[in-house]
Amino acid sequence: MVSKKILLFSSLLFCSVGHAELPNDTVPNVLTLPKAHADSWLYVQDMNFWGMTEGKVIILDIASNSHNYKGQVSTGFFGSFIPSTQRNELYSAETYYSRGTRGTRTDVLSIWDNATLSVTDEIELPHKKRAQTVSEKNATQLIDNDKYMLVFNFTPATSVSVIDMVEHAVLNDVDIPGCSLIYPSGKRGFSTLCADGAMLSIQIDEQGKVSEETRVASFFNVDEDPLFEKYARINDVGYFPTFHGYMQPVDLAGSVAKPLEKWDLLTASERQQNWRPGGWQIISGHPDGRVFILMHKDGVNGSHKDGGTQVWVYDTKQHKKIQEIPLETHGISLEVTKSEKPLLAVTNADMMIDVYEPKSADLLRTLSIGGTNANPFTLTAVE
Repeated sequence: MVSKKILLFSSLLFCSVGHAELPNDTVPNVLTLPKAHADSWLYVQDMNFWGMTEGKVIILDIASNSHNYKGQVSTGFFGSFIPSTQRNELYSAETYYSRGTRGTRTDVLSIWDNATLSVTDEIELPHKKRAQTVSEKNATQLIDNDKYMLVFNFTPATSVSVIDMVEHAVLNDVDIPGCSLIYPSGKRGFSTLCADGAMLSIQIDEQGKVSEETRVASFFNVDEDPLFEKYARINDVGYFPTFHGYMQPVDLAGSVAKPLEKWDLLTASERQQNWRPGGWQIISGHPDGRVFILMHKDGVNGSHKDGGTQVWVYDTKQHKKIQEIPLETHGISLEVTKSEKPLLAVTNADMMIDVYEPKSADLLRTLSIGGTNANPFTLTAVE
């Protein structure tokens, strides 16, 4: 009798629960992002060393306590990514092989819609010589209000492909022998760092042909104290740290790059302790004139990729350090958002993204984009 009562009660309970109605899911249910991305968002490029044909860029809201992960786009093998500041688009120069890791090579420039994160067009790069390197901001750049895209090539001969982003057409390849990477300069041009410590400045016409070419005399010693190729750009001045802790500014406003007076990042005491910049993306700038640099103590020749235990903040107008931010975990790359109240993002040694409030130096949160399997080396703030 007892077992029958229990069975009857269980059946009634099951029936009452079973009649609870849930709303029907809409399949497919595809959400969209705002066309203009917020200034607290960060584009985080994952090289995906464990599956290099499947690189990606993840969009993170680093200011939020929840729902940080906004979406992602695929960037293929050794992709090179840049967002547009003039159109609601994202761009990635990508490489694919017909058999995955081998076979016929195809290089393309993919155009992604900001809201849907879907490809709206694809421009084939016919010469198949796009540089395949660890993600590097200065391998792909936009110039002339985003009318032209420049893509760095390396075979190992170096050149730059010019792409019309209005007509979506490849216009020309510009040879830059002995020089590498792209630093926009002038109205419609770029400068590039050369192996002898010089720069080459080039302007192009509307057809992508070279209209002006000037070689800037050597201004740093590549053997004694080379420049990092990563730089921070504020008001058309590029700030290039050196391996031994100096800052080399370069005025990139005009058609020809103009090296400015170099200044010291270190005090005499700090230099005795061998403090040096180090890491992958070691520097980031804010429009208010501050630059943030990853620093490590006891630096030696070869430690320029070691990352840092602190972030030092400099006032570029006064040429002096104004703050030190101790890191909770060793840092590899950094980026500061361009908002009025910026946030500092640091890729740490565990391949997580630590988010700091620069003024207080407080660690606000740590974000994962795939745990230790991810490789978020390149961080790009919304501008």
